[in-house]
Amino acid sequence: MSIASEIERVLLEFNPVSLDKIQQASLMQRKDSKYVFSYVDVPAILSAVEEHYLVLEIEGQRSHNYQTFYYDTPGLDMYHRHHRGMVNRHKIRFRKYGSSDAVYLEVKKKDARGVTVKTRIKKESREGSILSNEEEFLAFYTPYEHENIFPVLENSFNRITLVRPDRTERITIDYHLWFSSPLSDESIELPGISIAEIKFDRILSASPFHKTLHCSHIIPQRFSKYCTGMALLDPDLKQNLFKEEIRRVRKLNNDYLQSIKEKQYA
Repeated sequence: MSIASEIERVLLEFNPVSLDKIQQASLMQRKDSKYVFSYVDVPAILSAVEEHYLVLEIEGQRSHNYQTFYYDTPGLDMYHRHHRGMVNRHKIRFRKYGSSDAVYLEVKKKDARGVTVKTRIKKESREGSILSNEEEFLAFYTPYEHENIFPVLENSFNRITLVRPDRTERITIDYHLWFSSPLSDESIELPGISIAEIKFDRILSASPFHKTLHCSHIIPQRFSKYCTGMALLDPDLKQNLFKEEIRRVRKLNNDYLQSIKEKQYA
């Protein structure tokens, strides 16, 4: 059985939750903890936490494709502020969620307390340009003006979303990551890695998901899809402080690809 089939099988063991219900646990202002691990481990991790969480189900689907366009300045100010670990930093992106046609303009801000605050508005047109109401949104929530930012990275991935029944914790598990940059016309696929994020408003150590990962020797680490994609697609981009994250991503992906090759020739 393929890993994708195993994931589908395990997800059927979860009780479902609708989008309307899960939005009550959106935790737009929250603390978060991220983890990077092998795609191979996803089925076992899901099986271990099934009794503690509900899974988002939309139109019978429990894994959903997301597409994102990240924006930055010509000098990649947002990338470099993240690289330097500066507080009060921003990410600006357009994101399409799952199979719906809904697209949102989103701003994520990491404040001095380490709390991530996400704000968003729904895009009212399919036009690729930033519209007037979106200009006002950006001016209010960020220090960036719309004419000084442009798309620098496209990203897609599959996502599983879990939530505690009491709505105090939300988990996302992302896999099948793909990146492309209009700056270089290059693209890269990372089928061997998975990214989990725990969004919580209480104590991380109380999370059953965190405890399961800890028992598997998977520990929290810094990870940004935006910064990782940019660094992988442009080796000349300053990335000293991302070296450990990039090294781990490459190793997990290469190990997975090697295991696939060995199975083919076994």
